Amino acid sequence: MQLEAHIDRVVNRAVAFYRYRKTDPGHFLIHANIPADGPALPPLCDFDLDAQLTDWLDLTLEAARPGWRVKDGLEDDSIPAICPRFGIAEHSAWLGMDVRLQETTCLPIPVVHTPDDLSRLQRSEETRWFRYMKSGYEHLRTRQDGSFVLSVRGTMAPMDIANAVRGDELFVDFIAQPDFCHALMARLVEAIRWYYDHLVSWATDIAGGRVFSYSGGWMPPNTIGHLSNDTAMLCSPSVYEQFGYPYESRLVAPYEQVFYHVHNQLMHFVPRLAALPRLALLEVAADPKTTPPIEDLERILAATGSANLMLYADSDQVRKHMDGMRNRNVFLHVACEDRADAEDVVAFVRDRSNPL
Repeated sequence: MQLEAHIDRVVNRAVAFYRYRKTDPGHFLIHANIPADGPALPPLCDFDLDAQLTDWLDLTLEAARPGWRVKDGLEDDSIPAICPRFGIAEHSAWLGMDVRLQETTCLPIPVVHTPDDLSRLQRSEETRWFRYMKSGYEHLRTRQDGSFVLSVRGTMAPMDIANAVRGDELFVDFIAQPDFCHALMARLVEAIRWYYDHLVSWATDIAGGRVFSYSGGWMPPNTIGHLSNDTAMLCSPSVYEQFGYPYESRLVAPYEQVFYHVHNQLMHFVPRLAALPRLALLEVAADPKTTPPIEDLERILAATGSANLMLYADSDQVRKHMDGMRNRNVFLHVACEDRADAEDVVAFVRDRSNPL
């Protein structure tokens, strides 16, 4: 019952938060992250997932539990949640690709080498990585004991998955084979939507919505997210205008809201992205050796239109920069020193947020 009551509070606040868009800023949600001692995950590449999938998932679950326990009773805006996660390749490998397992992630092996290879992309429930993800959700569901829910893993936008299935030759294709690129993006729009809707069906239904990966936050019904297009960072705005934005717009058309993930290092395509229809939350993550977004607010706010933002910070940065965020609605993902610091910064953010 304690988790149910917490979920009700989180959902009610999130419903209000996403209601305030563009014209009514100054509303804040917060996910407070507290350090917790827990078991380390062994190298992923040591596992044979055909034979040891459930072993890996059980270890992942046990590694997550201490972080949930240390937050028990903390009234922030996150819900304890987990989903099958192996690394970056699972975002594209469900199309029938092979994967290289590494220590902490997995990498896709490109499968499209010529335009004729588009037929090698499979939208099938029988591909190995579709089965890993489906079976992974099924197994974690058997481990549910009232202390956590199942979250949505999220997906990539067409341009990003195109990079995965084609490899870095894609960057030449944008110039040398534009018709091939358009055909690839169009094919991926329908495939991504098919796969993402499966992910949503496997996650825990909470008031019609779902918890989204990483933040533990709740997203409303009929939301797609979070999407990513890291490939666009490496391209000109004109390439994104041709091969990114049009297909993202087509992808998200059936959904009522969109959650999106970008990086702060190269944001030249983000002003266009910020105009994406029904964009409800834009996560701005910090790349290595860059100024944290919360300390670079002038640039971040200028690049992101009027979108609701998700920003990462430590508790001191939140206290220092709160006034600079008041002309936006922001979901803060906060690294805290300990439980007392978390309780203090949650109260601090609540006190300075417009009512939710």
